[in-house]
Amino acid sequence: MTRFRTVLIIVTFAIFIVSGCTEKKDTSAKAPPPAKVLAKVNGTAITEDDLRINVLTGHGTAPETEKTRVLDDVIKAELLYQEGLKRGLDKQPAYAREMEKLDKQVQSRKRSELVRRMYNTEIASRVDVTDQEAQDYFKKNSELITTDFHLGMLTFSTRDEAEAVLKRIRGGEGFKQIAQAAMPKGKQVGSRPPWDMGFASWSQIPVDFLDAVAKLKPGEVSDVVASPRAGIHIFTLIETRKNPKTDYGSVSGLIKMRLRDRKIMETYDAFVNKLWKDAKIEKF
Repeated sequence: MTRFRTVLIIVTFAIFIVSGCTEKKDTSAKAPPPAKVLAKVNGTAITEDDLRINVLTGHGTAPETEKTRVLDDVIKAELLYQEGLKRGLDKQPAYAREMEKLDKQVQSRKRSELVRRMYNTEIASRVDVTDQEAQDYFKKNSELITTDFHLGMLTFSTRDEAEAVLKRIRGGEGFKQIAQAAMPKGKQVGSRPPWDMGFASWSQIPVDFLDAVAKLKPGEVSDVVASPRAGIHIFTLIETRKNPKTDYGSVSGLIKMRLRDRKIMETYDAFVNKLWKDAKIEKF
């Protein structure tokens, strides 16, 4: 796997914290059946859900002997919990602080799950790419699609840092010189240093980078390229080569995928920007 494929996977995964398959809207609004009660401790039910939370198995199903052991462990924990309440240990300040932390973690998990569902049902599931759109893209971008790009890439923590380095490059310092100086000693593995991305096809370059890279000529350096999904970078195009084995039939699926990624990003940005505009947001 090339370094750029690794970046592509990261960016694709980070088309928000919204990983997972596209879901259809659930219009049935049916509540799931209640979990089966396996035991009661002084009237408090211990259910199958409690066991699932406490049993860690590769396939999500524990053998009966494991279930029996875990059920006993959950019962013991419930007994100790109830005794702790009787003794007022839940009134201790340290316990209260710990519960506050846990409440925030639960709220964060709820938020992430609902964000994922909003993304899948209200954004991703509504985006489609037609055969005609894919064919039009191929005709318009055949030069790009049949070109492989040998790229160098610098990555930065802040835009100010990137702009300062770009100013040095525009002032005459070489991209390679700056990249080599910034590379930790002993970091290079194999024939290429970390900043040298090797050859990448248009389909391996993340959507956020593609426009900036495609307009470069060999030896040129891009402006600062930044996005919330892909980070902050400066690119240089080292060389190009032709890849004639890219007829429409072999790349149509990739084209649809890339066009859909771009549409999803644009739809997501428009959706969130409208919510942002209509909301009352205060930063302190």
